Amino acid sequence: MNANVATTRQALKVLIVEDTKTITNLLQVYLMGWGLEFFDAPNGVVGLSKARELKPDLIISDVQMPEMDGFSLCAAVRADSQLHATPFMMLTSLKDEASRQKGNLVGASAFLNKPVSVDDLRSKVRVMLNLPATNR
Repeated sequence: MNANVATTRQALKVLIVEDTKTITNLLQVYLMGWGLEFFDAPNGVVGLSKARELKPDLIISDVQMPEMDGFSLCAAVRADSQLHATPFMMLTSLKDEASRQKGNLVGASAFLNKPVSVDDLRSKVRVMLNLPATNR
């Protein structure tokens, strides 16, 4: 290999689909340290459009959002031939078993309750993106 050719790893892209900007910002802070590149969308409609454009390595989505909820977004991602294998994490304040089952049925890779445990979030993201055990 030519010694003058630098090998650079492209940053992994994470799309956060969340209608509360404060939560979007917190998620980015919680996941700093792995060199991830973050993108955001305020609802599922915009999120699906951005996902199709960006081809993210991970989608983190709220469930309860205007215009298109997280369940519908996940189902649309799973139905898209270019996105269907993208890890999809759902975050929600819904604590009932029916919501968790619905998340599983539409193909969510993980389902975390709000307020999210930082350790659980990091652990699941680390596994989904095959990242090193520590990010600090």
